[in-house]
Amino acid sequence: MKCNNDILKTLFEKIHQNKKAELNYILGAKYVAVTNRDGHIGVCATLGNEIDGFDIDNLNFDCTEDRIVINALVNSYINYSARFDGGGDIFSIINFDRYSSIVMIGYFGPLVNKFMGKNIALSIFDLDQREVPVLPMEQQAEYLGKADCVILTSTSISNNTFEGIVRNTPSSSDIFLLGPSTPMDDALFEYPNVKGLFGSVFKPFDENTLKIIADGGGTCLFKQYMEKIYKMRDGYGKL
Repeated sequence: MKCNNDILKTLFEKIHQNKKAELNYILGAKYVAVTNRDGHIGVCATLGNEIDGFDIDNLNFDCTEDRIVINALVNSYINYSARFDGGGDIFSIINFDRYSSIVMIGYFGPLVNKFMGKNIALSIFDLDQREVPVLPMEQQAEYLGKADCVILTSTSISNNTFEGIVRNTPSSSDIFLLGPSTPMDDALFEYPNVKGLFGSVFKPFDENTLKIIADGGGTCLFKQYMEKIYKMRDGYGKL
């Protein structure tokens, strides 16, 4: 398994020659959105980080605020050039009944409700300890070490926790990256236990989404305008 690397740098290197062609950056309270010259929109959640500005010619991969912008920038290109396998919600694509120890890192409320409705147990961790029913963060490594399935927020890429989480997950475990911040790129499959990517795309120049983000709105408001897409590791298939 890869380790001591930065997947965001790998993805940025694929598109960095296009970075000056960006038309629009929106620095919202909950999301950053980047629209490229083709109108393709990439987004990344801020997770409470305040982004007042950035220097596109001197982006700092050690700065979380810059990484959020880079993640959105990457998505505005990669997610529209990538091959994906279809559309739909992760709960309708993956059969979670086959797993015995599911860990969710990053609280996805609507998905949690679906698990509860099917009486499928999972252990949830989130940086926001006010979410219910999340577990204390100091127990995350212990639960990861026993997990056979991990539903991982793709904001782990922008906040630079992705590599550590993957390293602390058993090699036999299946990891699924989830959320609008997800880069839909095969480079993530260089990590053997990453089995699926579940992200989103938007209609070109979608003013509804851009206005919601500019006004400080989040996923619950713009989800009606996004298309959920997924990409599975070759040979893994739909369960």
